[in-house]
Amino acid sequence: MQHRRPRRRLFSLAAVAALLAVGAAACGGGGSSPDSSSGDRTTLRIGDQGKILELQLTLSGQGKGTPYGLGFNTFADGPHMNAAFSANRLDVGYMGDTPVLFANASAAGITAVAVAKSTKNSQTIYAGKDSGIQTLADLKGKKVAVTVGTSLHGYLLQQLDSAGLTEKDVTLVNVPATSLVSTFTSGQVDAVVWVSQYGAALTGTGAQEIKTAPLPQYSVVLAAKSALKDPTKRAAIEDFLVRLSRASTWPKAHPDAWVQTYYVQLLKQDPTTSRAFFDSLPATQYAPVTDDFTQFQQKQADLLIGAGQLPKTLKVSDEIDAAFNAELTGKFAAAGLTT
Repeated sequence: MQHRRPRRRLFSLAAVAALLAVGAAACGGGGSSPDSSSGDRTTLRIGDQGKILELQLTLSGQGKGTPYGLGFNTFADGPHMNAAFSANRLDVGYMGDTPVLFANASAAGITAVAVAKSTKNSQTIYAGKDSGIQTLADLKGKKVAVTVGTSLHGYLLQQLDSAGLTEKDVTLVNVPATSLVSTFTSGQVDAVVWVSQYGAALTGTGAQEIKTAPLPQYSVVLAAKSALKDPTKRAAIEDFLVRLSRASTWPKAHPDAWVQTYYVQLLKQDPTTSRAFFDSLPATQYAPVTDDFTQFQQKQADLLIGAGQLPKTLKVSDEIDAAFNAELTGKFAAAGLTT
């Protein structure tokens, strides 16, 4: 039995690496300098998480030959990236759908420029073996660990809503994502919102995944409004998004290489379980912002406003630049990409 303990520990650390990786790297036509230009050459300052964008662009070859530099900076999560946008340290960046709402509320100077929709949500809810929680309704009156402002938070509110509950019906325990597993396994809470891929870190303790409502999930690419006002950067961002759209299909077309590079080499995961998880995911591709994304965001916003997490004056429409979205749609069509 002792030989299994390091594996459970590995799962939790890998989850942290995926969600909360820190550092910087570069690929494609540019370096990792945080500066927006190098001499006469424009460099896009790109916010990444878990090196997802960097790896997709590198492995697919779409990052090669860009007429601008690519400077990748990997952030812990959406809230940290929002702070970088507010400080004018990024031109583009990718995060989950919920942090976009908080970026909007904090006047971070961003607009959503591309989305990738998944019909399978990567989050779920685990309950302690002695918690008495078997359904979403059983969460009422219980302590639930989550990281406020992240997609985990938005997911929880939507799941509660599906059971006729609100955030006020539970005791929300806000802890950093790095502490979610330890907070749960130490018995400080009854349930935790976590990433299903890394459930082995919890099920090994006897925790059970409760049945949840099916929800879509969006990955969102944001652009700084200031960058879009610069004609050179605007053109670079449009080209980058076309390349990213193509690159985002590469993992499903090359599953062996993607699982080995991302899950095994980067996240230090077991290749067999990683392949099974990856095969269960639907194919996704970045495209210009869609109406269904806006409607999805509005529902989340309403729930977060009702919970007192966002101001009542928030307008989801402020996340979208209609003129840029129409322009980008034309660029995608010209590139032969369907939207």
